[in-house]
Amino acid sequence: MKKNYIFTLLMTLCLTGVSFGQEMLLNGGLENWDDDTSPTSWTKAEVLSKSTDAHSGSFSAKRDVQSKTKDLGQTITGIVPGESYTVSFWYKVTAGDDEDARIWCTWKNGSTTVYHTGTSNNASTDVLRGPENGYLDNNGGVWSRHEVTVTAPAGVDGFYYEVRSYKNSVTYWDDLSFVKNATASVKNNAIEGFTTYPNPITDKKFTVSSSSSDTKQVAVFSVIGKKVFFTSFSGLKKNLDVSGINSGVYILKVTEGAKTSTKKLVIR
Repeated sequence: MKKNYIFTLLMTLCLTGVSFGQEMLLNGGLENWDDDTSPTSWTKAEVLSKSTDAHSGSFSAKRDVQSKTKDLGQTITGIVPGESYTVSFWYKVTAGDDEDARIWCTWKNGSTTVYHTGTSNNASTDVLRGPENGYLDNNGGVWSRHEVTVTAPAGVDGFYYEVRSYKNSVTYWDDLSFVKNATASVKNNAIEGFTTYPNPITDKKFTVSSSSSDTKQVAVFSVIGKKVFFTSFSGLKKNLDVSGINSGVYILKVTEGAKTSTKKLVIR
């Protein structure tokens, strides 16, 4: 029992360590609005309305059906090259065609756009755009979290944080975050470009991806420390089947070389 308690405590610290970093996004919880269509401090807020259907707090941003792509974006300054940053947000899609929402961020050098993969036509391998030029999983119309950890490239001093929703969709955004990671374990040992989606998992399948094609070891643990799933693969990403795991809350641990990333995983 003591061993399991210690394991759970350590894994919890790993999962929550990022939260001790510096939040750099303003009004990410969307609790403050200049009016019913303009969330305070956001650089761009296209055709959004204040909604009480929130993931947390009192409000979220809702985008109703429109004929064109609409963005929610904010310019962030004070980026330090070589430092680790975690981008995350909660979203919910209640109408659309499965090509309805995605992350669409870039680094900045002054007014110049700097793409995570180096060039604008490499969106298919960019964790900040799509990810990988794809779309976020609608995940049955429930609130879902997307997160990715990246390292600021040389020569940048800013970041443009953007999420997009597409025509004929109804999309909600809430609890958006951009954290400069402070813990040494995250800064030095986190897997570059690590992301998993969807989370929560509703169809017993989810994707693990990173910026490297190196071999990844993927393990899932119960909250008392029992390993309930393990596999490994090489490549940028892979869709994994966890149909043998019961519904519940788990801890996902991914190892890539000497680097490790962990996060809470919810299976429904």
